[in-house]
Amino acid sequence: MESNKDVFDSFGPYHLRNNNWDDDRHQIAIYACLVNGVYILQRDNKRHRNGENALAPRWWEFFGFKLLEKLYDEDDKSIFGAVYVIGPRCVIAFRGTMKGREFFQDMKLDLAIFTNKLDRKSRFKIAMKVVEEKVVEFGQDNVILVGHSLGAALGMLAGKHMVIEKEIYLKTFLFNPPHTTPIMLLSEIKCRTLEKVIRRTTTFVNITGHILISTEEEEKEEEEKFEKLSVWKPNLCVHKQDLICSEYQSYFNDMKEIWGRIAARVSAIHSWRKILGKKTDIPLHLLPSAKLTVINQAEGALDAHKLQQWWKPDLQFDSQDFSL
Repeated sequence: MESNKDVFDSFGPYHLRNNNWDDDRHQIAIYACLVNGVYILQRDNKRHRNGENALAPRWWEFFGFKLLEKLYDEDDKSIFGAVYVIGPRCVIAFRGTMKGREFFQDMKLDLAIFTNKLDRKSRFKIAMKVVEEKVVEFGQDNVILVGHSLGAALGMLAGKHMVIEKEIYLKTFLFNPPHTTPIMLLSEIKCRTLEKVIRRTTTFVNITGHILISTEEEEKEEEEKFEKLSVWKPNLCVHKQDLICSEYQSYFNDMKEIWGRIAARVSAIHSWRKILGKKTDIPLHLLPSAKLTVINQAEGALDAHKLQQWWKPDLQFDSQDFSL
């Protein structure tokens, strides 16, 4: 018996009869479904569900999209992404970590996010190549990046590279994007005063270390990258109870203070790689601008990280624009 959660008519937002691209709730639900289509494409693939037995197509066909291309990982041959089209619009979607035979390869990439090495992995290089090709084919105003968890990290990194290397600013929707730094563990501390002290101390150490090891040339180069990135405003869809992404809320709220604006540019991982003499780019979670969409409806931390919450008909969220 197939998983009920793979069946769109049982589990998907069949209440959305029209695509209203001016409604944030509609956009979020539709893009989340396109990402979910990638998960189910891979499950169809490994369970040999073909033709009329395939469950994935309903997740994009319901909204009028067509599947243009599947993206395969070179190492485990799993489907990690898909390219959809509707009219002149092209959506490139990336899935997150899966259970089963995909888990080992996905976890290696999750670790690469934490160590700031995701851009060296073959999955990212494949994703980047496809993004560049589709921008040429469809035009930068018609290409949208979407992803969940690990897939959100791929989408964010691809978007950053397009900004820094080509000054192309793609529309981006990222669900539960990883903010994988040690400071994210502070959200589990119940004492707010203690949390604040630890957060400020950690930030001070990071800033001090960054100043001591950075050359004037490196500072100038990073400043130029941040200036370019400030124009790009990806949509980050996060959950307050999700340990993986909840730190983004503190990260952007801290920007309202001077120390927070300084801290937004530094990272302990970034500094340690410099100390070790290793080449490093701006860490994934460092962003000068974003549209942050936050929800707080879940039964627990695991539920808070699930993609399905983003297409619930009663979804309640708060959105706010941030810019450094």
